[in-house]
Amino acid sequence: MASNFWQVEHPSENPAVIIAQTGHQKTYGELRTDVERTANAMSAFLRNSLGMLLAENKYECLVVYLAALQARRALLLTDSTINPALLQQLVNNYHPDFIYSCTQHSLPGYVNRENELNLYTREVPQPVGIHELLALLLNTSGSTGSPKLVRLSLTNLQANAESIASYLSLSAAERPITSLPMSYSYGLSVINSHLLAGACLVLTDHGVLRREFWDAVDAYGCTSLAGVPYTYQMLLKTGLVTQRGAGLRTLTQAGGALAPDDIRKMYQLAIERGFRFFVMYGQTEAAARISYVPFETLASKIGSIGVPIPNGALEIDESTGELVYAGPNVMLGYAECPEDLAKGDELQGILKTGDLARKDEDGFFYITGRLKRFLKLFGKRFNLDELEQIIERQSGVPVACFGHDDQLTLAMESKHATAAVTELLRETFHLPASSFRVETIAHLPRNARGKLDYHALESWRFPSAGTARQPHKELARETSRS
Repeated sequence: MASNFWQVEHPSENPAVIIAQTGHQKTYGELRTDVERTANAMSAFLRNSLGMLLAENKYECLVVYLAALQARRALLLTDSTINPALLQQLVNNYHPDFIYSCTQHSLPGYVNRENELNLYTREVPQPVGIHELLALLLNTSGSTGSPKLVRLSLTNLQANAESIASYLSLSAAERPITSLPMSYSYGLSVINSHLLAGACLVLTDHGVLRREFWDAVDAYGCTSLAGVPYTYQMLLKTGLVTQRGAGLRTLTQAGGALAPDDIRKMYQLAIERGFRFFVMYGQTEAAARISYVPFETLASKIGSIGVPIPNGALEIDESTGELVYAGPNVMLGYAECPEDLAKGDELQGILKTGDLARKDEDGFFYITGRLKRFLKLFGKRFNLDELEQIIERQSGVPVACFGHDDQLTLAMESKHATAAVTELLRETFHLPASSFRVETIAHLPRNARGKLDYHALESWRFPSAGTARQPHKELARETSRS
């Protein structure tokens, strides 16, 4: 394996990338040349400059990402499909010196220097202090455009790539397909770990339910696939995972809890078809893997997040029950404003996950709850307090967000805004209708301090369509006093 994945130092003649839409192939020699040329071009920007990449699963974006790491230019990585208003919020907050995108954007204060990608540079540079360790900035909240970013170093990225390559036994013979966005920490970790191993990436932007995706899996002999809970729910429902992908050898799942029944189905399918299925746990703050369930133990450990990744450690805080992770992949800290980019390593390799957990007699960990209010929808983490603020600001009515992974419930006090809020969740946050429900209620329940009573809301028996609402008795009492 190469010493650093971003140096792509593998035999020049070995295949590095296959572009699924065209079938065009790039060798490691070609990739290395393209990355070095782009890294040299980035030298025009000062070391304390900040770049942004509006990423797609395309070769040009891969080159820019690796070049930024080589050139030691801090890079804010976000998805190209981010809502324009949310993108503008990020730009206004961090004022990146340069922005790369595959498509054109209207960005006030920036000049478009078109080349292989659309390159935007600030009309009036505003230098900021950037710590020498800072390499990458990722958003923890997926699609909400939050200014709160995770600060990662090259050491963080390399350490996690090495751990993943180790427990998955990756080699140059692998051909993973980009089933997740590279702007998502899970998708990015797939890229990093396979580049470390000298594997050949199959790049596609097609979703896993598209015929074109599975045509690429079969045509290019893809050996691995990564997915969030929804991915496997849909693959099992449609039967695609039983009918296609004869060459698949390793399937991985993270980004939230997959239902035990679905894990059992995937395990049985793995036995029948001769592949391995790994259930994993992680956070963007750990770049992004924390634990995994070894395939040979999966049948007896369904529901577990497994054991720590190589070079990592897990323990449970006795006073709070919180799961705490230690490892070289733990972020430097958070950033919420440009001044935070100058901060160094604030966490020193220790991450409080915000999850409650228990450990069994075999040393396997199980998540039992959460300390903070967030959930994961399609692998992306949503801060529910932040989501409420955004929706209330745009709709003008009080709302309450709650639910479980892959199922958001939003309660509001106005029927008139239901359509607008539904459209907001679909268009701004790219959530399909099956992942959320919008309900109306006369008054949102509040406790004696005037704060929303989420316990009462979660115990409310929301009816199916066409039936009368029967509030939980405690909720009925709460609402009658409001």
